[in-house]
Amino acid sequence: MSDPVERVRACLDGLEGASSRERDEALSLLKGWVEMNWASAQVIAHVDNIILSKGYDCASELIPGDTMPTATSLVEKGEPSIAPELWSQNIKNILDPAEKEGKIKNVGKVFENGGEEGLWIPTYMVKKNPKLATIEGVLQHPELFPHPEDSSKGGIIICPEGWSCKKHNENLFRAFDMEAKGWKIIDPGSGTGLNAYWEGAVVKGQAAFGYYWTPTVLVGRLGLVSLQSELGFTGDDNWTNCISIAVEECENPQPTSFPVAKTGTIITLGLDSAVVDYVTARGFDGSVITSMLVWSDDNQATAEEAAVEFITRHPEIWTKWVTPEAATRITASLN
Repeated sequence: MSDPVERVRACLDGLEGASSRERDEALSLLKGWVEMNWASAQVIAHVDNIILSKGYDCASELIPGDTMPTATSLVEKGEPSIAPELWSQNIKNILDPAEKEGKIKNVGKVFENGGEEGLWIPTYMVKKNPKLATIEGVLQHPELFPHPEDSSKGGIIICPEGWSCKKHNENLFRAFDMEAKGWKIIDPGSGTGLNAYWEGAVVKGQAAFGYYWTPTVLVGRLGLVSLQSELGFTGDDNWTNCISIAVEECENPQPTSFPVAKTGTIITLGLDSAVVDYVTARGFDGSVITSMLVWSDDNQATAEEAAVEFITRHPEIWTKWVTPEAATRITASLN
């Protein structure tokens, strides 16, 4: 079996023809799965790795990644082979042209109902004051959300530097004319700082307002509620051609809700049909992933352990994504 493509197919299809050396060589042709630097993507990457290694006898290196570097590498270098969870709505300007040119392919939804990102506040604040149930309602009351460094201003936490959502937050700050309404941005410094802001406020029952997303353990555990604009989502043109680009390039941002977040699994071309069929078929309910993240947090488990727990707990979900023969092998590997 000298042809490298045939060796990859033997590996991915779990066939018997390839020797160990040939399988090792074939695996070198696969340029890894990305394990992104947020919890849901890490669990999903390990679910993929377990299913493809145990069900199809095909494992590959999990490579650390982040949104912008991974998207750029996919487009410019054709690697890694698979990005299991990319919030593709946020980087359409990178992914869409590359897909049209045939460099990459978005093979489907990661989350069946899409992800959700946007502006949030604790549920207890809305229960206490229903007028805070919209973005505009919150913006009328900066005094309820004092900035930690300047209590005369309301504070809104945004994405840290390096995250693609930072420009969305900054452009929406301008679109809603927040500075004139008495608001000031809180820079979290990092993803850890963003989490610390929310956890610190909610544990103390304090006010908090700003960016987050789901499925995440933090939203599930802290009980945050997503806010929409009274205007709703005001269209792709405003979002794609202004809100989603650099602040200095977005001349006239308009108020809007966040769109339903399109999350995609992005692959490079030339992968075996077994891999493509699997990642195309698989899709997670966001509430299930949230429950697994809460389980992981409760048990101080790794992403790999959470993936094993998912596969053990939810065969009714993942067996629909694979062949019956693969499902049998995966189940046997857990026992």
